[in-house]
Amino acid sequence: MARFKGMYFTLSDDVLAELSKDGDDNAFNELAIRYIGKLRFIARKYSAQGYEQNDFLQEGLTALFHACQSYDSNGGSSFGSYVTLIAERRFIKIIQRSQSKKAVPDAALVQLEDVSQELTGVAPSPEEQLLEKEQLDHALSRLRALLSAREYEVLMLFASGLSYSKISHQLNISEKSVDNALQRVRRKVGPHDMS
Repeated sequence: MARFKGMYFTLSDDVLAELSKDGDDNAFNELAIRYIGKLRFIARKYSAQGYEQNDFLQEGLTALFHACQSYDSNGGSSFGSYVTLIAERRFIKIIQRSQSKKAVPDAALVQLEDVSQELTGVAPSPEEQLLEKEQLDHALSRLRALLSAREYEVLMLFASGLSYSKISHQLNISEKSVDNALQRVRRKVGPHDMS
């Protein structure tokens, strides 16, 4: 599947989504690297009892995977907007479940108002959710195999919302080492054939 070996970073999100839909793991990995910051930002806006921000980020990555599988470039919206919509829907569902008999927090109500007209889509079935989770777990295990332990650890901390400074403090390494690790991640994920 590595038709674009080493060139994934030059492809548009739409092309990467289509390649990912066709089973190209490298395309999904490139999108995950591109969107991890945006998903982290969106996840910070939400909270639900029993969920940590890392849980929301994991749901965001699942939303990214689902967006790759269902995105239609002829639909009129950009891939980035579509990912945002799918991620926010997932987060809202989590909040709705956690607040099933309680009032929704004010912060969540603002988010619901922003996307209320777009919430009419069909929720994925339990089977689809399980398949998405298995595929995401598989992608993460391939990342673990591809990256060094340090690179994977830095990537996961960065994905969970920590700044370079906090990562360097937590791992007792310099901020330059954090940056170098993330640059190596980008180089390794793009050209590597993971099929």
